[in-house]
Amino acid sequence: MSFCILLVLSFAMVRAQHIRREAKINVHANTKAKLEGETPTKVAALVQQAAFDKLLDSKDQAVKGRSRSESHALHAQSKALHHKIQSYADKLAPGATRDFLRTLRLCAPCTKYERFGEDNDGGYVMCSDGLDKGLVGAYSYGINGFDGWGMAIASRYHIPLNEYDCTSSKRPVVCKGCDVHFHGECILNQDGDAAASANALKGVGDQRAADHEGEAGTTSKIGAASFKTLTQMLKDSGNANAAERSLMLKIDVESAEWKVFAQEPVENLKKFREIVVEYHWIHQVSNHKLYYDAVKKVEDAGFAVAHMHGNNFGGPMQDYGEFSIPDVIEVTYIQKPQAGCSADVKYHNDLDMSNSPNPSWAEMPDAVLPTSL
Repeated sequence: MSFCILLVLSFAMVRAQHIRREAKINVHANTKAKLEGETPTKVAALVQQAAFDKLLDSKDQAVKGRSRSESHALHAQSKALHHKIQSYADKLAPGATRDFLRTLRLCAPCTKYERFGEDNDGGYVMCSDGLDKGLVGAYSYGINGFDGWGMAIASRYHIPLNEYDCTSSKRPVVCKGCDVHFHGECILNQDGDAAASANALKGVGDQRAADHEGEAGTTSKIGAASFKTLTQMLKDSGNANAAERSLMLKIDVESAEWKVFAQEPVENLKKFREIVVEYHWIHQVSNHKLYYDAVKKVEDAGFAVAHMHGNNFGGPMQDYGEFSIPDVIEVTYIQKPQAGCSADVKYHNDLDMSNSPNPSWAEMPDAVLPTSL
């Protein structure tokens, strides 16, 4: 890729970050205006509690807002897209990019999709099939003061929730009757250098705070002790010997997920029943071998993609010959079907919502991925 193209992409990503920041600031300002007269602490508590109470209500409101004809149109588009993808020849040259994209194909069917978490950023479409039995804990990485996903899971399934974030000391309002443990720690890959990771994060603390994704005061105090591997965290929280498929995982850690998945023992990944991950920066072609290793490890742990949603905060679509994918994607993994991948898993889901509430930012187009094995 030429320097000029890289420069254009860099400018686009910086612009997207600025718009994202403005959208968040506007939303926060409008919300707090309704609570004028309250103290800042009271405002924050009321806003978080109201958000959580809303999560516990039925998510049917999102669906009711769309007409029956719109829903049918989406399903028809999804079916047409599926057939279009099936008709593509895998023209992308063999290699890391093609192998990586192929591992992300939609595969696992779900009977009952549900949205857990916030209406926009922080909410995820999951498969609730069979989740009412056998779960003993949930792990949520990347908090920044709110964790609608974790609270909804803890409340719904009555399981302990462990939250992790070393970049912000803000703790979410705990759901009534929930067993929640907040840890001021960040996840580290098995071969990672904790001290180097801490120093690197200090360097971006002010910018992260400006983007509402951390606190400069918190990141300035981060040290090597703030970083632990998933193996260490499972041990510290009492789940080192948890049975297979007994835990839940949500991870949104600004690209650290790739090395974590690639290097974590597959036995630890098998402890999870369902995984929701936000994959970052697909445009970094030089990292596609790492990305492939990470996603392949998740596959080796018995998982397959049940749902995918492009994050409209994360920059433009990335094109690779016949194939394309959003630069930042939310992926829901469930257990791979014993009979193999299904051919009719829908791309569109009525529960999908834009990550940015700004109406000027449209949803991302569907990914077009290789389907042959």
